Amino acid sequence: MYAASTVVFRIPPGKADYAVKAQHRFQRDGLLLSLQPHMHYRGKSFRYEAQYPDGRKELLLNVPDYDFNWQHKYVFAEPKWLPRGTTLRAIGVYDNSAANPYNPDPTKEVFFGLQSEEEMFIGYFGVIWNAPKSAAKD
Repeated sequence: MYAASTVVFRIPPGKADYAVKAQHRFQRDGLLLSLQPHMHYRGKSFRYEAQYPDGRKELLLNVPDYDFNWQHKYVFAEPKWLPRGTTLRAIGVYDNSAANPYNPDPTKEVFFGLQSEEEMFIGYFGVIWNAPKSAAKD
């Protein structure tokens, strides 16, 4: 399992839509098998996008209503071949407002941390490196 992630973010108190982004540039061809977003209680939404070397963009996964209690690995029915030079982007949105019923304390500024009342931003992905394009069905 690999990840597009960051530990450098600061979610302001009361902020309902705070976006965090991370990316991983493929240095070799890869067969993408799965995606697994990870956030804590303030996680609101999460999506993965691929930007191919030719400039095309593709939405790979959209989780519009992220739920900390339902941390799920999304496995592709057919693995997706991503050529060398593809950038895999992870984009997450946090809700640090009082409107979020799961928010432990909307008055606090939130940073990366290991505890559930802190936050994480990790876009895990399962990949087989150096896979031939023939391994994926287009």
